[in-house]
Amino acid sequence: AGILPAIYRYFTALHNARVAAGLVKEGGEDDNEEGGTGSSGPKPSDAHRELRTIYRDLSSDDAPMVRRSTARHLAAFVEACAALPRTAYELSTSPVGPNTANPPPISPAVRKIVLDELIPLYQTLGTDEQDSVRLLAVSASGSVGYALGVDPELTSELVFPVVRGGCQDLSWRVRNNLSREFATVASSLGFASAPQYEAQQVETFRLFSSLLQDNEAEVRSVAVDSVARMAQLGGPDLFQAHITPALPLLADDPVMEVRSKLAHAVMDCCDEATGAILTDRVVLSDFKPLLENFLNDEFAEVQLRVLTKLSRVSHLFARMDTVVGSILAMAKATNWRVRDAVSRLLPHLAEARGIGFFEDHLLELWMKLLQDQVAEVRFGCISGMPKLLSVAGPEWVQKEILPRYLALYEGGSSYMTRITVLRSFSELVHDGGANGHALLEDVLNLILGGLEDRVANVRMVAAQGLAKIVAEGGRDAGSDALWDAKVQPALSARVAEDDDDDCKFFAQIALDACA
Repeated sequence: AGILPAIYRYFTALHNARVAAGLVKEGGEDDNEEGGTGSSGPKPSDAHRELRTIYRDLSSDDAPMVRRSTARHLAAFVEACAALPRTAYELSTSPVGPNTANPPPISPAVRKIVLDELIPLYQTLGTDEQDSVRLLAVSASGSVGYALGVDPELTSELVFPVVRGGCQDLSWRVRNNLSREFATVASSLGFASAPQYEAQQVETFRLFSSLLQDNEAEVRSVAVDSVARMAQLGGPDLFQAHITPALPLLADDPVMEVRSKLAHAVMDCCDEATGAILTDRVVLSDFKPLLENFLNDEFAEVQLRVLTKLSRVSHLFARMDTVVGSILAMAKATNWRVRDAVSRLLPHLAEARGIGFFEDHLLELWMKLLQDQVAEVRFGCISGMPKLLSVAGPEWVQKEILPRYLALYEGGSSYMTRITVLRSFSELVHDGGANGHALLEDVLNLILGGLEDRVANVRMVAAQGLAKIVAEGGRDAGSDALWDAKVQPALSARVAEDDDDDCKFFAQIALDACA
């Protein structure tokens, strides 16, 4: 059963090739083509029929293990028979959107095959006496829906009853497998794009809500993975009516994996890049209490699921006092990954709360994280410099940040501290942020000092920083006198006199960029 889908696709490709060669008409059978089977082997149409017959016989085999293998490959076989361009999952997450406004076209001949031959197999396997067969068959519901052209008139009668039975199955393994594919299945039913099937769409969300509240933690865990996609499919109204009531209990679930996945799903619901359509009102009313709960979870994994993506709702920080307080408290967490996530959020807090808030409450915290013992935490502050510059402006950075960084550079006992400061300086020119301002000249003078450091690694980072400034347009935006009188002579001296080959190499790169 496992190789039949691949063989079926082979003969489909062979038929398409014959159509392209003009040996058979588009969509027609090639029974009467010249040359018969001959040396070219069996005709695709004959082979297709025989393969479907073999698959049908295997699906009704007396041995449960054979039926199980048939059910395992049912989705692939249906997709092959329907000549779907992609898998059901890929179709449900395609750029055209999960509402299946543009389902793949299904020819009448193929639809007849699906209705007459494949649907009976699907329904038989989906109600098999063995739960090990049912659990595999119901997970193919998405493929069957797309093979029917996402036609709600057909799916409501032929697919939806099997889906309903799978959600209510006494075997938790069946419910678990269906939960894993539920968003794909719901997309393939086509109810979202047909207003006359609103009742079926509502029932679909009720079934999903029941899976979110299942007695088995494994079922709840995999069902939570589909929350964001179901939000896109149903919109704010269905989300708030059927999914939101289940979220508080899931946020307090005794199983850490469920809470962790829910935290990830909640943040995905706020991701504009994936087409999330939930409004700020929904985020503030329904998600804010969940975020507060997750940030105070005893496990760092749950906290990180939120922290690493919290910038997606940074525009709402002004109305999330408890969340902001939790973020500040977590800057002292023993887990370095938590501190790293906090360091990357501080510029977003400055944007949401204002630079005055940053100066009063976050600046000293920022300086401490900049000196963290873990390099990744320090890199978080370094990568946040462009954002901080865009929020605060060059004058504020020149007045408040540079003096503190310079004092840290001159007073630090470790060369790693000096490297961190130099990298922070070079990030200030990202996308030309400091170009055309006196801040650029100050940054250049400070980095030039790094070329004279006693530690080779510091000199190398300084040379890399100068090369980056040139690449970001700093050479054109700065003073020619400064570049000609200071920068190029200093780089030339490093190339000629430095006893470290790496320093010479990067100094030469920077010098070539200046030319």
